Amino acid sequence: MTDIKWDINKPIYDIKKSWEDNLENGPFVQGYQHQNRVKVEQDKYIDFLGHKLASRLGVPAGPLLNSQWVKFALDAGFDLPTYKTIRSHPNLGHPVPNVLYLDLEGDDKKQLSKHDSGSMLHATSTLPHNMDQLAITNSFGMPSMSQEYLHKDIKLANSYLGQGQAMIVSVVGTASTAHDFVQDFVDTASLAADAGAQIIEVNYSCPNVVTGEGQIYHNPDAVYEISSALTKCLAPKNIPLIIKVGVMEDMDKMTQLFIKAQEAGVAAIAGINTLSMKVTDKDTGIPSLGASRLTSGVCGAPIRSAALDWVSSARNIIDKQNLSLKLLGCGGIVKPQHFDDFLNAGADIAMSATGLMWDPYIAMNYHNKKF
Repeated sequence: MTDIKWDINKPIYDIKKSWEDNLENGPFVQGYQHQNRVKVEQDKYIDFLGHKLASRLGVPAGPLLNSQWVKFALDAGFDLPTYKTIRSHPNLGHPVPNVLYLDLEGDDKKQLSKHDSGSMLHATSTLPHNMDQLAITNSFGMPSMSQEYLHKDIKLANSYLGQGQAMIVSVVGTASTAHDFVQDFVDTASLAADAGAQIIEVNYSCPNVVTGEGQIYHNPDAVYEISSALTKCLAPKNIPLIIKVGVMEDMDKMTQLFIKAQEAGVAAIAGINTLSMKVTDKDTGIPSLGASRLTSGVCGAPIRSAALDWVSSARNIIDKQNLSLKLLGCGGIVKPQHFDDFLNAGADIAMSATGLMWDPYIAMNYHNKKF
């Protein structure tokens, strides 16, 4: 059977428009045809952090800007969407451009590894011909709406959940002093909890910000301190905590990160976010996203190998250390069959962001085995 085709050059997130425009008017899905899904009997549902899910497919933090985006993802076959990362205060984020295509020298299946993090790629105006060629960089600066907006909109997003579905809300803290930094994580998680969040994920991995919250996952002690404060805050409401991390070359430190996370009461670990790389114009060498954004996150097909390597390593650590952590894997899932790659590598949940944005049929084609 062949999958249903979507025009790859018409992503449901319009990369030429601002984040605010996409939030207010997106997703841009003109021509999308709703697909009927193969029914899943309730006795086949899986248990994930106290919630029964009809499938192991999810969307990581990023593309689901508000309740309307969450609703689309739910209708498109994703049973565990993540409401994009929120802050405790409004934040405009970075100006356009936020997303650019990358030049991978014409290699349809070029894969990057964790060792490529920090190296250089070039932006291109050439559009991808297929999902194997889909390589982008993104830099948003984690924009966020007001507390009033978020309180209402998270509740609305929850109202769209059907049987066998649950929603994660992603949060982050904003740096000032060390004390205020931890407290801001707690304040933001409290905001999400008060709005009705069922599961909360804390973002320790975003490579697109220049302040201290960008790479917390490299410091197991900081992960323990912040996560402990969060689990203490969320425990009375019985809200499980997920932490989002990125690639690590040091396996000993990765092991310590996982152990410290469990000691802090963390229920699950998600990875990877992106690969952080330098993106410049090929001819001039000028940073493609502006002088203040030399480094940005690389997403799409070329990071799948690095993401699968992370999932395999994470599963090995969890099993070897006899940890109870659940595992969410994402990065480079751009075709329906890639979900199984991550599940077979040891992920409990397989998540797609760029894949959904450039092919909104990806989950339904997986469910209906059209690939």
